[in-house]
Amino acid sequence: MDITAYLAELNNKSQAIFDQSLQNKQKLGDFHHLASCIYELSETLNDPQEKGILTKVSVQLESANLNLVLGLYRQAFTSLRLAFEMGLAAAYFSANKLELNEWLDGRADIKWSKLIDDESGVLSQRYSKAFFVECDSFMTEYRNKARKTYRSLSEYVHGNNETWNDGMTIEYNSSLFDFYSGKYEEVCDVILFTLICRYAKSMSETERESLQFVTEQYNHILGIRELFGRE
Repeated sequence: MDITAYLAELNNKSQAIFDQSLQNKQKLGDFHHLASCIYELSETLNDPQEKGILTKVSVQLESANLNLVLGLYRQAFTSLRLAFEMGLAAAYFSANKLELNEWLDGRADIKWSKLIDDESGVLSQRYSKAFFVECDSFMTEYRNKARKTYRSLSEYVHGNNETWNDGMTIEYNSSLFDFYSGKYEEVCDVILFTLICRYAKSMSETERESLQFVTEQYNHILGIRELFGRE
C-alpha cells in the first residue's frame, strides 16, 4: 500500500475513535476542568520558574487527553505519567532551588524516588510540617496513592506484557478509556493536594478566594476547609 494511503487509513480509524470518545462528554469535561485547576493555581505563584513548570503540567495533561480521544492509549498513559512527575517535581523544586537550577540547565533529572521519599519527599510528614501542618495526617494516604498510581502508569510506559492484552489495534476501547479516567483523576488529586500543601498558606486571601475548586474537591480535609474560609 502507498504510504500516503496507509497513513490516511490510520487517520480515518483514529477520527472514528475520536467521534466515539466524544460520547463521554461529561468525563472529558471533568478532565479539562482538572487540568485547568492546576493552571489556575499556577497563576497565583510569583516564581516564574515554578509557574512555568506547572503550566507545562497543565499542557501535558491536555496532551494526554488528546491522545486518549484519538485512540492512542499507550501514548496517553505516557503523557499522563510525565505530567504526574512534573507536577510533583514543581513542588519539590520549590523547596530545593539548587536542584531546580541543575534540572533547568540539563545537569540533573527528575527522580521519582526523591519526589515521594518517606522522609523528605513532597508527601512526607517533614514536608507537611514545613508548609501545611494541618495536612500531616493525610500524607501517608496520598503517598501510597501516588506510588500505586505511578506503578500502574509505568506498566504501560514500559510495555509490561499484560498491557498488550488491549490496544493492539487502532480501535475504540471503553475499558482503557475507563481505566485512564480513574488514573487521570488520581494523578490530578495527588498533584493538587501536594500543591495546596506547598502553597496555600503563602497565598493572599484574595488568591485563595479565586481558587473555588479547592473547597469543592478537598472539603473533607478540615485544615484546608478552615484556611479557605469554608468552616
